[in-house]
Order: sequence, then C-alpha cells, then structure tokens
Amino acid sequence: MKILQIIKTFTHVLLTIVIIIFIVTGIGITNYHIIDEITAGALSKVTLFQIHSNLPIPLIVLLIAHIGFTIGKKFHRKHQASAEE
Repeated sequence: MKILQIIKTFTHVLLTIVIIIFIVTGIGITNYHIIDEITAGALSKVTLFQIHSNLPIPLIVLLIAHIGFTIGKKFHRKHQASAEE
C-alpha cells in the first residue's frame, strides 16, 4: 500500500510541474522578451515553442493517471463500505 501512495504522490507532483511548465512556456511564446530577459537568453522563443509543443502527451497521460487514482480511491471506499454491510 505504501508503494501505491508514493506513486500517487509522484504522479501529482509531476502533473503540477508539467502544468506550470506548460503555462510558463505558453506565456513565453507570446511574451518571449520577458522570458528571454529572465533566463538571460537561455530560452528563446523557438526553444519555448518546442518545449510547449512536446508537453500535451505527458500532460494527458499524467492527467489520466491522476483521475484514475482519484476515481479508484472513491470506488475502493464505496466498495469497502458495501462489503462491511
């Protein structure tokens, strides 16, 4: 049971990181001069676009895992309650 909790936590943390990166790169594409100044030119508009373009699949996979863990948790509770009756 402990390993499942570690996997859930890891999934939630990764999902949060991917969402933050997705938002920052999206802002960086439209307002690239701001991100260019913040990163001292390390992240150009092209680089931000490449990162942003590669994020939808990991975002979807992590979101499905997150939803699956949440639904599984609720189903498990409901199943336990009906088994006890």
